[in-house]
Amino acid sequence: MLLALFGLVAQATDAATFANFSAARHNRFLADGSLNPDFWLDHSLLTGVAVSRAVLVTPQHYITATHTATIDPTFVAADGTRHTYTASSSTVLQTILQNDFTKDDGTFLPAGSLHFSDLKLVRLSAPISPSDGITPMAVLGGGYYDMLGRPMILQGQGSQFGSDTIDFTQTEELDTGAISESLIYRWDHPLGGGGPDELTLVGGDSGEGAFIEIGGQYVLTGTNMGIGTDDATGFKYSFNTFIMPYLDEIETSIAADGYSLTVVAVPEPSLLLSAFFIMSTLWVGRRTRRFRWHEPTMR
Repeated sequence: MLLALFGLVAQATDAATFANFSAARHNRFLADGSLNPDFWLDHSLLTGVAVSRAVLVTPQHYITATHTATIDPTFVAADGTRHTYTASSSTVLQTILQNDFTKDDGTFLPAGSLHFSDLKLVRLSAPISPSDGITPMAVLGGGYYDMLGRPMILQGQGSQFGSDTIDFTQTEELDTGAISESLIYRWDHPLGGGGPDELTLVGGDSGEGAFIEIGGQYVLTGTNMGIGTDDATGFKYSFNTFIMPYLDEIETSIAADGYSLTVVAVPEPSLLLSAFFIMSTLWVGRRTRRFRWHEPTMR
């Protein structure tokens, strides 16, 4: 079973999260809360990403993980000014199964059935004024195969940002009972095999955002969901709920307040690359159906 991250014992040291942690590079903020001038990402493109567990998608709505508490989020303008807003209500988005699914306890769920996901849409009590300098994030539009092999920007707790490469996609059941469509990436071996910014999720990272860069902007792909270990190989995997399958439901909800999403389509890979990734995914999919998820060792 896949374990949700919220409520687990958080990792106490940076080295367990990042292969090559650098406070100067990976911390969004300095110790005094001001913007880190050496941060590897563009602060002006992250104003819609909260200090903790919220990604703004309209002036009045943010996305987070279902299994985390609803918060009054704090966002930071490009000039470093902080703004905190009040949450008023939330909606748990639903997964429409595209294929038959069997839960860990043997329960059979048919294709087309609805189930609560680990993605939550939260409504603020009032829209954010444009004068605050907080810009909602664009969200990703595109299919599962479009994502394979793409580098993803990942936010961890404490506003630390790293990255990894999307290895495969899969429908997953969490220990909370939620069933979500997922983007999945492996903690590469040897450590740092995924690059100098590689990280793996730990307890406390749930609800933070995941993004890809398209055309000079950071585009929301979803939120951190859980972690699991392949019993056969010992490989550790991190999971993010994939926002794309939930776009129609989000659009319906925010339309009541007069909003619509800014959707950015992922660039299509070449036909040869697509064929390679499809074959890779089919192989991994067969393999991962034999996974048994358990709690990883945490210090």
